[in-house]
Amino acid sequence: KHALMTLVKQQADELDALKNLSLNLTSSLDPQTVLDAIVNEAMRLVKNARAAHIFLYVHGKLEFGASLTSAGVRNKPTAMPRKEGLTYAVANSKKQIIIEDMIRHPIYQGLDKNWVGSIIGVPLMFSNNIVGVMNLSRSTTGGFSRAELRLIGLLADQAAVAISNASLHKQMTEQANTDSVTGLPNRRALDERLQEDIRHAMRMGSNFSVVMMDLDGFKNVNDTYGHVVGDEILRSLFNYLAENVRPTDFLARYGGDELTLII
Repeated sequence: KHALMTLVKQQADELDALKNLSLNLTSSLDPQTVLDAIVNEAMRLVKNARAAHIFLYVHGKLEFGASLTSAGVRNKPTAMPRKEGLTYAVANSKKQIIIEDMIRHPIYQGLDKNWVGSIIGVPLMFSNNIVGVMNLSRSTTGGFSRAELRLIGLLADQAAVAISNASLHKQMTEQANTDSVTGLPNRRALDERLQEDIRHAMRMGSNFSVVMMDLDGFKNVNDTYGHVVGDEILRSLFNYLAENVRPTDFLARYGGDELTLII
């Protein structure tokens, strides 16, 4: 009877944790907010947690995503993953790896002796693709309990979905704001930027200028050589201009052969 009560309580705790994960990881589509929420949750899942790190897997390479330490230090990577290290081993095998004692493990030989305790590396999988790796280290050695492993697994599943959704949203927003012919910001992006700059100018009491430009004789190019050549001219000329404006300026394709420059 006592064992059954313990099991029921454990399952209730897990359902509670799952509800929190779902709420916290789906409340935003901003990639960094999502990553920060994942490391927050990871640090709550195991006793003696020392640090949680997430690395994103992009085109076969691991990039830093987010981190949190027990001291509350956020997004300061201690070191980037080594090709022969734990994180790449997890990414390449797509399997969870547990190291019960870092000091004695070959992966950590010859490294900083601050690496003490145990660590788990978990692949973040979505639709059979790896989107990242989450590492969760503890100050104590030894294995992780079955309950901890289940919760870490739940978090990894939710995290992979949240990361994929945020990434897709960012991609679609960028596409919606980009002109397909020239790759420059489009009219929609220009409208957003103008609103932003007007608000900023009113708040700070500062000025900015808007310059409208068009290409003379462009219609003749299209009529004579066709739209493929016309598009190529727009692309090369507009991008030449974009590369030579200051980083603080904003150049957008207004439409056709027209450009708008915000200075």
